[in-house]
Amino acid sequence: MNIQYVSNAKGEIMAVQLPLKAWREIEKKLEALAIAESIRKGYQDMEQIEKGELPAKTLEDLLNEL
Repeated sequence: MNIQYVSNAKGEIMAVQLPLKAWREIEKKLEALAIAESIRKGYQDMEQIEKGELPAKTLEDLLNEL
């Protein structure tokens, strides 16, 4: 992968440039991680609801959150 670093006049790295194809692959992985985290959070919430630690939500509550 051809990665280029952009630095300022002091030589401090300020940015990174990479091929668009590589960036799109990174975006897909980040999206998959976000989805996985959302599922994990939902499962944890479900466990807390079953234990009585969180109140259960109605379908209307869930739809209103969207």
